[in-house]
Amino acid sequence: MSKLSIGILAGLAIAWTVATPARAQTVLRFSNWVPPTHPVSTDIIGKWAKNVETATKGRVKIDIVSRLGKPPAHFDLVKNGVADVAFAVHSYTAARFQLTVGAELPFYAKDSRSASIAYWRMHKKFFEKANEHKGVRLIGLWVHGPAHIFTREKQIKTIDDLKNLKIRVAGGITKDIAVALGVVPFFAPAPKSYEVLSKGVADGIFFPSESIYNFKVVPVIKYALKIPGGLYRSSQYIIMNQAKWDALSDEDKRAIDSVSGEKLAELAAAMWDTQDKLGEEAMRKAGTTFTTASGQLLADIKSRVGHLEGEWIKKAAKKGVDGARALAFYREQIAALSK
Repeated sequence: MSKLSIGILAGLAIAWTVATPARAQTVLRFSNWVPPTHPVSTDIIGKWAKNVETATKGRVKIDIVSRLGKPPAHFDLVKNGVADVAFAVHSYTAARFQLTVGAELPFYAKDSRSASIAYWRMHKKFFEKANEHKGVRLIGLWVHGPAHIFTREKQIKTIDDLKNLKIRVAGGITKDIAVALGVVPFFAPAPKSYEVLSKGVADGIFFPSESIYNFKVVPVIKYALKIPGGLYRSSQYIIMNQAKWDALSDEDKRAIDSVSGEKLAELAAAMWDTQDKLGEEAMRKAGTTFTTASGQLLADIKSRVGHLEGEWIKKAAKKGVDGARALAFYREQIAALSK
């Protein structure tokens, strides 16, 4: 081949490269209402965002911005396109979600990992068809670690010790549990927990150990009553605007799915389990007295909240879901994952 021919071919190659632009990067705006230093922000949202960028080879970037609305508004913010992606808590809009409560029922799991992975599998097998997240793309869901009962001044030794205590709750199933146990439910945002407890506005709180630690409540907690399997586990999720999802290439959808779903449940659970350990260590170091509910106290707690499962099964039936089978599957998965 002559030097002239080689030069012509090289010139054509350069022209083709210039004329063919690289695929444009898709930037998705993630509205985050959680404090930026909280592990939910750093170890769940932040890590997932990096995983998305890596999986899509930089074609999709998650731009995390300060909240574009109040925490309970985030489902609709994403549905209506105000935000492209968001993290939310199912109980903050409890009327919208009935099936997710199944993963929050008492006494199911000693950690977040087994419950969260089992939850995603239960969702795919039983709940997905009911489409409670209609209008958005569900990216992933999970539950935090087991919640316990923490009090300022009063140690809980019998079921009667709970009577009329004012306990901070998050709504949803935590309110139902509070009423069943005879306490007075007090609603306050999680970041306000230290304020309401330190001022004596609330006598105690239902929380996982992680939240006592990360919301700086440790100094005002004298007593911790651990509930085997957890008093509840809060169901949480990440969603994406449906139009934004539909606009992605099939390749990028597959890439995002590869780091979402069960992988995201496992990622989130790793944070919760690590932070629960740190929380308990911090409380013990500060002098918090820990006891574990057992004997008559545990029997009384189970008796008081036992009706919640049956009530949920009836609600699930109205959504076309066999709740009893779903919970049996949930228990089986948790047991297998706990080995």
